[in-house]
Amino acid sequence: MRRIRTQIVVPLFCGMIFCGLNFSGQPAACRADEFTIIDEKGQESTFEAELVGSDDQWHALALADGQYKIVPQAAVRKRTPKDGPTPLTPEQMAKELETEYGADLFRHDILGNYVVGIVLATPLPKTSEGRIKKVLDRATGFMKKVETAFALFLKEAKIPANKPKYPQVMLIFETDIEFEKYTVKITQQRGLQASMIAGFYSGLTNFLAIRLEECSSFETPFHEAIHQQVYNCGLLQRLSPVPQWFDEGIATGFEGATGKVVAHPIKISPRYAKQSLQHNKLTWEDMHLHDETFRGDVSVAEAYGQAWGLHWLLITKYKTEYNKYLKLLSQKPPLGDDNPEERKSDFAAVFKKPMNEMEREFPQILELAIKKQKVVSELPKPPGISLTESNLGKVQMTAVQVNDVLRVEGQLFNMSPLRPMSFLVMVATDAGSYALWFQDKVEIGKSVPLPAQAANQRLPGANGLGTGRTFRVLVRSAPADSPRVAEWRSQRGSSVLDEFSGRSKVSRASAKPGEDE
Repeated sequence: MRRIRTQIVVPLFCGMIFCGLNFSGQPAACRADEFTIIDEKGQESTFEAELVGSDDQWHALALADGQYKIVPQAAVRKRTPKDGPTPLTPEQMAKELETEYGADLFRHDILGNYVVGIVLATPLPKTSEGRIKKVLDRATGFMKKVETAFALFLKEAKIPANKPKYPQVMLIFETDIEFEKYTVKITQQRGLQASMIAGFYSGLTNFLAIRLEECSSFETPFHEAIHQQVYNCGLLQRLSPVPQWFDEGIATGFEGATGKVVAHPIKISPRYAKQSLQHNKLTWEDMHLHDETFRGDVSVAEAYGQAWGLHWLLITKYKTEYNKYLKLLSQKPPLGDDNPEERKSDFAAVFKKPMNEMEREFPQILELAIKKQKVVSELPKPPGISLTESNLGKVQMTAVQVNDVLRVEGQLFNMSPLRPMSFLVMVATDAGSYALWFQDKVEIGKSVPLPAQAANQRLPGANGLGTGRTFRVLVRSAPADSPRVAEWRSQRGSSVLDEFSGRSKVSRASAKPGEDE
């Protein structure tokens, strides 16, 4: 099962009022100054920034690279009026990123206003530069295709937009360790666990960040790149109190079954259409009033399906009202107050129909559209077989129940386009038992077998109360020449089992009881 995708917008402080881009695509009035501030360590710094918002305690400052810096007003020692920082060029942005990550661990490509960079786990030999270039070429080409698809949507929906002010950055992290460290740093560990996230767009940094394995299909980058387009083209203001279902509804509308840039919010998504028609506990009104439904590891999958459904209905059946509602949302001040009653009144003022009435009419409208568009449902996965793509490993696993013990075997494919990788693969059952494989130095684009094992080793602390018929597949990887893999080989220090503790990147499947190989 692929990881849950989500946009990560992490306001560090609340109650600020921002200015930004209005719905006509014209910049709203902002103030530019040279700020001298004292940080919490007593260090003084001076820099030029655009004051994009403030309240009685905090300033929100836009820097030349488009990132927002949040500072306490009490920390400002001096303000001198200036013209404002000149936005960095793509070349300048790439140079800053190379300085941050180091020239031996960072490679980049530039296409128009897009800067795509790869953050490596360890240095690569010069003979690998051609492989890196291929990945970057595909990634920058993908970003331009997203721009084209989004522009077509804006034209068909008659939505005005502006030209992005800052370079649009996508960072690709080679391994999960680097990606998850970056995710924790940016999100401050708010929202979903880093291990549950395949990629995200941050309203604070204005950057899109993904795992290298996502470049195999670009499915998650497609979703997150739409978030980046929405905010950089001025449809919504970054960090504004927009109902998250609306934000995610647009992005899910662009997802394709295989990540191809051919989707459109009016077209029906087989995946999300199925989710939205299921009898879920989450009502549209609850989703509309409470963004928290998108931040829990359990409820978020259901919330995405319902967000797609509501957004699809509005853009399909209420086009005029949709544009009015988008204009209203575009004027929301980032991090401003937006309580449930205001959200209710905003929606009612535009659509003139209760949301619960729309929810009741939705299934029939969608089912008719499914027939008209001849949508083919996703095929169900056969029992006892799972396919997992995680940490640059693609694992197909087969399981059968033999005398109350799960017997498992499979194939492991190295998804890395850059180098040989070493892997740890675990099958963990709901009864607290497991099987474990260490596959050393799997070459680029090669598969190796995972020989049959009985999943009968006990996980530390497992209660053994499950059925033993449901299993999870977990994958860890690292460059074959890295110190981490050297430790796996010798099992010095912590046990290899510690690699899987506290992590939840899983694939679930049901074993076929009573069958042998």
